[in-house]
Amino acid sequence: MLFGRIFNSPQGLVLVLILLLSVFISTPRAQLAVCQKNCESSDRIVGATRMPDTLPHPWAVASFPSSNGGFCKLGCQIFYTEVPRNTTCRRLCQYFYRYKLTDQYNDLAEEAKLECQDGCEIALQVCQAGYYCTEGLMRPCPPGTYREAVKDISIVALKESKACTKCPYGRYRSTFKGKSADDCKKCPKGTYANVTGSIQDSDCLRCPAGQVAEEEGMRLCKCITGDSCDLTVSGQQYFKNKVDFYRETTPFIGRW
Repeated sequence: MLFGRIFNSPQGLVLVLILLLSVFISTPRAQLAVCQKNCESSDRIVGATRMPDTLPHPWAVASFPSSNGGFCKLGCQIFYTEVPRNTTCRRLCQYFYRYKLTDQYNDLAEEAKLECQDGCEIALQVCQAGYYCTEGLMRPCPPGTYREAVKDISIVALKESKACTKCPYGRYRSTFKGKSADDCKKCPKGTYANVTGSIQDSDCLRCPAGQVAEEEGMRLCKCITGDSCDLTVSGQQYFKNKVDFYRETTPFIGRW
């Protein structure tokens, strides 16, 4: 009964909201800000969801759309903190704003629950950097990939949140949750990677005879001289014009 009386007062609702927000404080700030900003927008990605069972006077009637975006923001917070699955997030919203009254219904509590659940759905659409979101679940980007943060809520930007991007040519990443191309390490000097999505440093290949990679992160090696790339290694043609191009790029074994 006490919980029901709290929900029947605006001050009580704000108190509950503050207590819940204090529990979830370690959240990725960039995507949380995008999600919570959309909660305040008149053109939301999801919602606002109307209370389906609103009862007339003498029951308290909540305003619609809600004048308090804090419940939606809490849904964003819950999703990004511990439960990156929209079904679990929605159940937590239902649990937090549960009530038990003799009259069996509270419009204010229903409003809070539905707003919170809208926040869960918006968070899923925005998705956290380093993850991709599909089928109601936020999954970490696998090795060899990354995904940057959504900077806006345009159709193009939200579509990109459903898949990770492969590391560029000349780079690799061996761990999960890459957030930008810079999180993919560059291949060392003397090596190259002419493919995207490389996972480990062994995917960076040593430059062939007569070629060199003078910088890190090279897609292709450069010819040492204008003629060195014409060298035919398989035919044992290591010399050309009395220059040993082969020895310049691979360890020399033997005698002069």
